Amino acid sequence: MSNKLKTLSASQLEHLIADTVGEYLEEDCTCTISNLDTPYIDTEADIALDDKRDLTFEVRLTYTD
Repeated sequence: MSNKLKTLSASQLEHLIADTVGEYLEEDCTCTISNLDTPYIDTEADIALDDKRDLTFEVRLTYTD
């Protein structure tokens, strides 16, 4: 997982998702992230040991129809 992705905060992720979905819907959208789980990676050398990473979270999108 790139360093940028693993350092995303829940707030940053919420903004990214809300902006993208809102643009798609052409409406304002809010996003709430819960249960964010980012794997811990000790060093860049550890990344090479296994190049598959998971970032898990739950999303609640709110918009007006």
